[in-house]
Amino acid sequence: MTGALRATVGHRALVAYERPDGRYDRHYAHWGATDFALRHEIAAETPFADGNGKRNPNRWTPAIDPTPRGRALSFEDAATFDYRAYEAFYVVSLAWVVTAFLPLWFGTSTDDDPHAGVLVAVDSERDAERARRWFRATRAVVRDMVRRETLDEPEAHDYLDARVIEWTGGRREVVSVR
Repeated sequence: MTGALRATVGHRALVAYERPDGRYDRHYAHWGATDFALRHEIAAETPFADGNGKRNPNRWTPAIDPTPRGRALSFEDAATFDYRAYEAFYVVSLAWVVTAFLPLWFGTSTDDDPHAGVLVAVDSERDAERARRWFRATRAVVRDMVRRETLDEPEAHDYLDARVIEWTGGRREVVSVR
């Protein structure tokens, strides 16, 4: 995405808050993927983070929309979304531990399933950029294999899933969604 286009669409993120019943409420944050900063801003005292910063101290604006976009979802359902449309996914535990994930879409063509992908835990924007770069290169090779009919779409997804798990080497959490 070019910088100009990226600036108009925002750095969209979804935030899944764990409920006492083990299910999740999923919320939207338009600029929530910016530098993965919400990882440090969500807390019991600021559950929807502070969208104002120092811009307008007289009127609080949350960084995360307080109205859920999905209620009482299983974790699998909370983590199933259009992986092309979001740059971050956060999971907030009942103890207010926040895990930031980078959504990586498995698509090898524009017609491919937008929900097929993997979530990779990241600890910073720099970490996420490194993961993005590796994944884009790997997916480019897989796309070529699909175009040459060496792999079909399901095989490509299986391969990408296995490669991400191998690449992380158990050093970070990976959630496969398909």
